[in-house]
Amino acid sequence: MHAASAATIAAVASVTEDGPPRARTAKGPSSASSPRRAAWLAGVLYLNLFWLAIFANFGVRERFVDLADPAGTVADVAKFEGLVRLAMFAFLVIFVLDVFIAWLLHQVGRESGEQRSLLAAWLRVGYTVMLGVALVFMFVGLRFVEQDGFTDVIADDERAGLLLLMFDAFDAAWMIGLTLFGLHLVVLARILWSSLIAPRWVAALVGIAGLAYLVDTTGYTLLVDYEAHAGLFSAIVIVPAVVGELAFTGWLLRHGWPERQWGVGRRAVG
Repeated sequence: MHAASAATIAAVASVTEDGPPRARTAKGPSSASSPRRAAWLAGVLYLNLFWLAIFANFGVRERFVDLADPAGTVADVAKFEGLVRLAMFAFLVIFVLDVFIAWLLHQVGRESGEQRSLLAAWLRVGYTVMLGVALVFMFVGLRFVEQDGFTDVIADDERAGLLLLMFDAFDAAWMIGLTLFGLHLVVLARILWSSLIAPRWVAALVGIAGLAYLVDTTGYTLLVDYEAHAGLFSAIVIVPAVVGELAFTGWLLRHGWPERQWGVGRRAVG
């Protein structure tokens, strides 16, 4: 699952070693090297995030976790524990990749404004930290499926309730993180719009995706009956997020596609 991700992370080191841009005495192959390479690597990592998130969240977590059915959830998680652990590992890989993406996007946008680019990066790192906190709840929740020295003194119905409580805490922590992620996309859209390094329609789609995340997290916080409208909020988020982030990923790959600006020709890449 993570072979492509690990290979790409190794390549990220060559970007992070570049350090801050030097004084521009002349425009040559090296002047565009770091931002373009960072864009391409960020696009590759983004593609990894998409399929990992689809598998972990929609393919496993939402399939087996039903907050209205504690006993059924415990039975399903126990039966497919290996698959659930694989999904947790996918979330762990996402947690790591997002840190690298935050740094790479900072490399892409820093020439349009160092402070604004840093703000976007820190917002994404903040989101990533909250995803890590959410994953801790999922790890703890899995312990209530197993009868060991920690949980064998707990009745079955109580263990089921505690499992769902931990999985619900995963949702809450992740939702808080998505607030920061939405703000990250809004700031990123502002960078793309003002710098003109990307088409403005890409910037607009990224900004709309960020606003959609903010609408969802606001509803989750303020509405007592959020679960009754969860389907509507999911639609509000999923469509703009998929369209906006895929468009941005496509631009990253196209913008950073290895050319002579990297100091090598296309033949060397192929």
